[in-house]
Amino acid sequence: MNVRTIIVLLIMGIAAPAFADYQVVVDAVETSSSLVKFPTTQNSTLSFKRCKECDSESVRLTPYTDFILRGERIKFDGFRQGFKKLRRDDEYVLISYDVKTNTVTSIRVAD
Repeated sequence: MNVRTIIVLLIMGIAAPAFADYQVVVDAVETSSSLVKFPTTQNSTLSFKRCKECDSESVRLTPYTDFILRGERIKFDGFRQGFKKLRRDDEYVLISYDVKTNTVTSIRVAD
C-alpha cells in the first residue's frame, strides 16, 4: 500500500465517530398565534397546531420555560397578557420543546 492510502484510511478511522446517529433533543415548531391555545397558569399544558388542517399537539409549560415577547424576555403573566392582544393579529410563534420530556424550553412571539 502506498502512503496516500494509509493516510486516507487513518483519517476515515478517526472521522468515523462523526458519522454516528444523531438524537433530536429539542424540537422547534413555527406556527401562528391564532393556532395556539395559551394556558391560564404557568405549570400547565399549551396546545397548538402546526397548520390549520393539522391535528392539535400539547406540550407542558414549566417554571423554567422562557417567555419572549417582541424580543424581550418577560414573566409568564406579562407574556400571557401580551399574547392575548397579539393572538388576533395572527403573529409568528416559535415553540421550542424537549422531545424526551415534552416540556417547553421557550416560546417566542412577534420577534
